[in-house]
Amino acid sequence: MTLPFRFHKETFFIFLAGSALFFLSSRYFGGIYIRLSRFWFTFFTADILILLINSLTLRFSLDYSSDHMSKGDRVEYRISIQGGSLFPASSLLLELAQVHHSDTGGGEKIRFSLRPGETWTYRREVHARLRGVYTMGISRLRLKSFSGLLSIDLAVRARNFYVYPRVFEIPELLLKHPSPGGVTGSREGSHGDEHNFLGLREYREGESLKDISWSRFMQTGRPLIKIWSSAGGDRIHLYLDRRPSKVSPLCDDTILEVFLCLVRSGLSTGQRMVLHGFPGWEGRSVLTMKDFDNLYRSTLLLEFDAPGLGELNSLEKLENVYAVSGMPDLSLLDENSRYASLGHLVAVTLDRSDEELERLKVLLLQRTGRGGYASEIRSDRNLEEELLWQLYS
Repeated sequence: MTLPFRFHKETFFIFLAGSALFFLSSRYFGGIYIRLSRFWFTFFTADILILLINSLTLRFSLDYSSDHMSKGDRVEYRISIQGGSLFPASSLLLELAQVHHSDTGGGEKIRFSLRPGETWTYRREVHARLRGVYTMGISRLRLKSFSGLLSIDLAVRARNFYVYPRVFEIPELLLKHPSPGGVTGSREGSHGDEHNFLGLREYREGESLKDISWSRFMQTGRPLIKIWSSAGGDRIHLYLDRRPSKVSPLCDDTILEVFLCLVRSGLSTGQRMVLHGFPGWEGRSVLTMKDFDNLYRSTLLLEFDAPGLGELNSLEKLENVYAVSGMPDLSLLDENSRYASLGHLVAVTLDRSDEELERLKVLLLQRTGRGGYASEIRSDRNLEEELLWQLYS
């Protein structure tokens, strides 16, 4: 258990040595040494009593300019500490809470003193540039005695703000995706408004039993699979490239936001989407708003730490894949690789140097010149307009 008070060893050893010296001197020599011994012990006793009184009478308040924080917002918080006794608080150490969860090291430390009745105020503005957990307030407030012998850690407060990625609702962003070649294709075990029943075929070992025609099985004794025709729609595969962009956390956030906007758009237009590269959602579909909300809530602390392209390499075909990437390398733009057949590449190129941007622009133009689809997102400030301009126009 951590105690709220602690003795400081550098002063504690001096106190013990002085106490032993004055005690022995007064015992054997008497006279002035007795008065010095009394003064020594009286001073430290009064010092500790003043420390206890100050710790009980110190007043503390923490106010915020807003009760809610979204990405891009600025929130100011104000700390006020007032001395409430007749004695000065000679030494206070205030340690601010670590604002963002990705910050390294401890918070800022401030040392100050208070005269009787004086109020000390600190203000700080926090800009939510990144998603994640923002903690505003005090992580430690330590009151130290005048002699430095003893200190007390006072009860403090801090508040967490949870900042999620931005999602813009653009229903037209993800248009109906044509099947390969733009012709009607056959799919087994799928049906709905856009599908017509074609016929039956023999069941093959290892296939799912859910698409067997059980009525025909009762008639013939043979398992047969239903076949449907597609009226032009096919599943869209959305791939999130979680390799570190090696540029900035803001670039990683924008990659995630573009991916979420595509998912939200596809859901609003009735697309059949399969997700890849998102932890816990590999190969799963988003079919309802409840699915999307579950996906969205898991993005708060999502890390971009994938070692490679993973699931993208395991897909047999890439024609129906939308891939959102921060382009940590040029592998997705290699015209001699299988990535050349990627359905649509969305390259997020925030915080790049002019030389890097020029090189990526040339490669993206070469890709579109070969008949491929590619879009470039350069800014996060007007992301909604960027998406409409680059993907929808």
